Amino acid sequence: MALTNCYTTLAELKAALGIEDSVDDTALEGAITAASRMIDDYTERFFYKDGTVGSPVYRYYTPQDLSVLMIDDITTISEVAIDAAFDQTYSTVFATSDYLVEPVNAPRKGWPYTRILATGSYIYPYPLPQSVRVRGVWGWSAVPSEISMATLIQASRLFARRQSPFGIAGAPDLGVVRLSARLDADVEVLCKPFRRRKGVAY
Repeated sequence: MALTNCYTTLAELKAALGIEDSVDDTALEGAITAASRMIDDYTERFFYKDGTVGSPVYRYYTPQDLSVLMIDDITTISEVAIDAAFDQTYSTVFATSDYLVEPVNAPRKGWPYTRILATGSYIYPYPLPQSVRVRGVWGWSAVPSEISMATLIQASRLFARRQSPFGIAGAPDLGVVRLSARLDADVEVLCKPFRRRKGVAY
């Protein structure tokens, strides 16, 4: 299994667990992938890049306001266009002077933009569905260190979980503990500041 869009590496997980052979590499990679997607679900965002400056990706949104568009995390915007005629042509393209991105100081702390303000010649065609098209590089420019650590902890836990198929760890003479299906408590603490407060309309 090749790791795709994950937040820690196989080498980092093996080092954390003190594993030097490659016997369990497939299981370890599966744990890393599962942990990364669990963190995506918990935070309601993803921390990898979708698209590049040379090959930006389109996403479509239903505006909930005439001037404010809530979007997924984005680091670079190459086009904002609207479908005012509702014919799926997106023929009205905003100039860079027609919009502002927010939070304006997000890049200074390594965070992405999450909304686009219409400030020039056009407004958003509220409430036409899927009437705004945004093209750019989505996600985060770099995976936050907290997210990498959270993935490492959760992946370690998932890897160990395979030894407890019934959700119980330990031995009768030493005591047993029932394993929780939730994220590890420390993982939740690490991820909590990154949880999205509002969803977005696609």
